[in-house]
Amino acid sequence: MSRLVLQTWNCFGAAQNAFAVLRRKGPPDAHRFGHPHLRRVLEEADVVCFQEVFLSDVESFFDNLVHGHKHRDHNLSTWWPPTFGGSGLGIASRFPILERLLRPFRRPHLGAERFARKGMLHARVHVAGQAGGPPFEVDVVTTHLQAGYSPQARMIRERQLREIRQLVDEVGASDRAFVVCGDLNIDGLLPARDSGEYVALTRTLSDFRDVGADDDHATFHPHPEINALAHRFEAGSPQQRIDYVLFRAPRTNGVSIETCELVLDRPLDASGVSPTFASDHFGLRVVLRAHRTDLPMAG
Repeated sequence: MSRLVLQTWNCFGAAQNAFAVLRRKGPPDAHRFGHPHLRRVLEEADVVCFQEVFLSDVESFFDNLVHGHKHRDHNLSTWWPPTFGGSGLGIASRFPILERLLRPFRRPHLGAERFARKGMLHARVHVAGQAGGPPFEVDVVTTHLQAGYSPQARMIRERQLREIRQLVDEVGASDRAFVVCGDLNIDGLLPARDSGEYVALTRTLSDFRDVGADDDHATFHPHPEINALAHRFEAGSPQQRIDYVLFRAPRTNGVSIETCELVLDRPLDASGVSPTFASDHFGLRVVLRAHRTDLPMAG
C-alpha cells in the first residue's frame, strides 16, 4: 500500500524586532533551528508544508533539509506593488514535484501585512508506488491567511478563502487527491465552530474534510506551561486551533487520509542552550494511503 506522510508547520521564522528586520536574520530563539530533534521530525515526513520561512537563516534551514525537491518563495521585496519580503511559504518533498505555482492574495491586507505578500503555494507531487501499491498524485497548497481579530481582518480572511477556492478549482482535478494546509488564523476549536469564520471556511471549501476536527487539539496555545515561546510573544491570546489540514479525496476514492496528530508540541531538550519550543505553533502530521490501482499516473 502506497503512502505519503505530510506535515504542516508554521516555523515562526519572521523577524520580531527591528534588528532582525534590518539584517534579514535572527528569528526568536534561533538556536532551535539547529536542534537535531526538530530536523529529525521534519525529515521523517515525505512532504513538509511551511509557513513563515522569511529570514535568511530560516531559508537556509529549509534549503538544507534532506528532501530532494523543494519549492518556496524567494521572499524578495518588490517596488510595485510595494512589498517587504515575500509570503514565507515553502514545500519540501521527498517525491518529485510535477507542477508548481505561487500566487499572492489580492490586496489590500491589514496592519503590518499591508506590505506583506501573503498567498498560496501549490505543488503537484508524484508519489511513487510502494509495497506493491500504486503510484498516485496529490495537489498540495500551503497558505497563511491574514492575522488579527478585528472585523476587517475577518473580512480579509473570507476573501482569501474565496481565492483559495478559485485556485483549487483551477489546478485541481477530480481524480487527484487535494490537500490545503497551513495557518488559516481561523479558530476551529469546537466552541468556536458556530462562529461566522469557521462556517465560512467549511462553506467555501465544502468538498474538503477538516482532518483535525475530530481530535480538536489546539495548535496555538500561549500558556507558559504549554508553549513558553508563544507565551513570550502573545501572552494575552487564547488557545486556538488555527493550523489545518483540509483533505479532498479523489473521485475514485482510491486515496484516504488518517492519523492526524500533533508534532513538535513538546519543549526541545536543552543542551548548553536555553530551553525553548520548535515554534510558537505546533505542527500537524497526516498520512495519505492509496488503496486501488485505478489512480491517475504522472504523464
